[in-house]
Amino acid sequence: MWNDLMRRWMDLALWWVPGRNRNAEQTEAPAESAPAAPSAPPAQQKEPAAPAPEVNQATGGSEDLTAIKGIGPAMQKRLAGLGIVHVADLAAADARTLTEQLKAGKAVVSESQVSAWIDAAAGRG
Repeated sequence: MWNDLMRRWMDLALWWVPGRNRNAEQTEAPAESAPAAPSAPPAQQKEPAAPAPEVNQATGGSEDLTAIKGIGPAMQKRLAGLGIVHVADLAAADARTLTEQLKAGKAVVSESQVSAWIDAAAGRG
C-alpha cells in the first residue's frame, strides 16, 4: 500500500519531467490502453512546401518581403493589409506614414526600423 501511495505521489510531483509519463504508460497492462485511432496516410499528413517567391514582371520586385531582415511572415501580412505586397511597394513607401499605419494596427515598430526596411527594399529593387 505504501509503495503504491509513494509511486502515485512521485508521479504527481514529477509530471513535468519529459519521458516520465511514457515509461509509466509502458509499465501498465496493454488491456487498459484504448486502441489508437488509424492515422491518415503519410501523403495527407505532409504539409505543402512554401512556394518560391514570385517575381512581379510589371514592377520587377519580389513578392517575398520576408527576405528583408526584420520582416517575418506576420509583418508581411500586416504590410499586405496596408497594400504593400511587393518590394517595390515598400521601397516607395514613406517611413513616417507607414510607421503610423503599423502602430495603428497594434504593431510594435519604430520609425528607424521601418526606414531600414525601406532602405533594404530600395537596395533590392
